[in-house]
Amino acid sequence: MPRFTAGLLLLASLSGCSSAGTTEPVQFVREDWSYRGASGARLSSESYVIYTTCRSAPFVDALPAFLESCRKAYAELLPPTITPDQPMETYLFQSRWHWERFTEEFTGPRADIYKQIRSGGYSERGVTVSHYGTRRSTLSILAHEGLHQYLEVTHGKPIPAWLNEGLACYFESFDLDADNRPIFTPEQNTLRTPALRDALRKNGLQPIHQILATDAGQEIHKRSPEVLAYYAQTWSIVVFLMRPDRKNPYYAGFRELLNELGTEQMERRARAFMAADTDGNMSFGEAIFRAYVTDDLEKFDSDYRDWLVKLLAMESYQ
Repeated sequence: MPRFTAGLLLLASLSGCSSAGTTEPVQFVREDWSYRGASGARLSSESYVIYTTCRSAPFVDALPAFLESCRKAYAELLPPTITPDQPMETYLFQSRWHWERFTEEFTGPRADIYKQIRSGGYSERGVTVSHYGTRRSTLSILAHEGLHQYLEVTHGKPIPAWLNEGLACYFESFDLDADNRPIFTPEQNTLRTPALRDALRKNGLQPIHQILATDAGQEIHKRSPEVLAYYAQTWSIVVFLMRPDRKNPYYAGFRELLNELGTEQMERRARAFMAADTDGNMSFGEAIFRAYVTDDLEKFDSDYRDWLVKLLAMESYQ
């Protein structure tokens, strides 16, 4: 028999800033579910259907509230252009073994690519698939993959990898308020700063035009430090662009891009820049960046690297 209940995130080790007032509990229906002999639960809330074999009942019952809070934050930053006609599906497995078996069934010939992911999960066809690591890392992965999922089902046009990955990493870091809902702290992403600091110190940052042209799928095949540096750079570029102060000449254009993300207008503006490229080498991701943020990539790269030194509290990157 399904049980109608409400979830609160009871993770003392993640307690963060408190907030005034209270929020309504997220209502969801819990049913039994299993996968390959592992018992679990199916949790249905307004925007999500979660299938999980995770064993901790307080953690599992918290998942609908956590994901619904994430979705609300996604929508505030990135207004949907399409309204989904059904809840989004999320699979979270207790073990990597079950995650790999499900990945083989769900993705078929692409499974070997996904299985190269060392930790975390993926989003495909509007579904996220992850496995448990630690409580902290698992929640960060759910927030990251949830952003990919949200963009896929609410925006009609392809999103360039640098922006898709950067926005996903933007939601990885958070505190929890008194109701155990995430308060996102994108500049304090300790998952990404070590790789970024290491790349900056070793002069291993990719040039901006390369980041803009890279497909995330290409990165999986590279060495771990290079993969980590790529994701760290996409995160830090988005954080750099999102600073709403007078010293950030790129903010207004970037917010315009976010407002037009996945629209015909975005595609038209990008195609216009690609058509004007006489060499024919401009990527779609670079065209979008030039159309909305700046056409002076060299100046941007210099400004960005100077800001990184301050963000990471380093003396120099040279």
